[in-house]
Amino acid sequence: MPDQPLQPPKGVFITGTDTNVGKTVVTAALGMALQQTGGTVGIMKPIETGATPDTTTSDGHRFKGLFAPHKNVDVRNLYGFPSPVAPIEAAQTSQQRIDLDAILDAYRTFAVNRDYMLIEGVGGILVPLTRTRDVRDLIALLGLPCLIVSPTGLGSINHTRLTLMGLRQADIPILGILLNHTDITPEEQQESSVRLIRELSDVPVLGPLPFEPSLRANTRVRPSQWESGIMTLATHATIREAARMVGESD
Repeated sequence: MPDQPLQPPKGVFITGTDTNVGKTVVTAALGMALQQTGGTVGIMKPIETGATPDTTTSDGHRFKGLFAPHKNVDVRNLYGFPSPVAPIEAAQTSQQRIDLDAILDAYRTFAVNRDYMLIEGVGGILVPLTRTRDVRDLIALLGLPCLIVSPTGLGSINHTRLTLMGLRQADIPILGILLNHTDITPEEQQESSVRLIRELSDVPVLGPLPFEPSLRANTRVRPSQWESGIMTLATHATIREAARMVGESD
């Protein structure tokens, strides 16, 4: 009997309404929740700016430190640029060019024999990667559904609705919106944002995740402290529900 074709992994592209909204925290916690099911997990951060992969504060380095004890999880990075600017300019400053087709090839190779694939984006969906292609083009090229990470402060309603509109214009399937308290903001603002995003969105809305200072973007904390925060967050009902949705996605 001929070999059966490999079943493609369950996968999701984790994007955000902006930068510093919690994409890395959600990706890490979701990866931890999925590995606890016993399945094999691939985590990929194709592009990162503001740090090279070997920098201790880089997302890629944090991922590798977090998942090093877990043999059913592997982490891959492709492009890391030290300049904390948009990817297209960070690449130019480093005299490089981001190749989306190379990212697709790397994804296909990495996804072999994985049960789950988590891909973390950079910034929002219209962040330019080259002169003609942006993050939304990369999502479409990979053919993955999207999980949108959105904060709950002022501006989040507008940014969330614009992100939904942009993904739909490109016919990209949307797994849902995951709300994340990224800062200490007035309770009235948080409650208003959460309520209106739920009312005005026709996709599942999860959360919000609680504010945790040690997991705040650009906060310098000991790796052990960051990892402890992620492991705690991985048990949160919001992350558990997101993991269930990834497991049931087509």
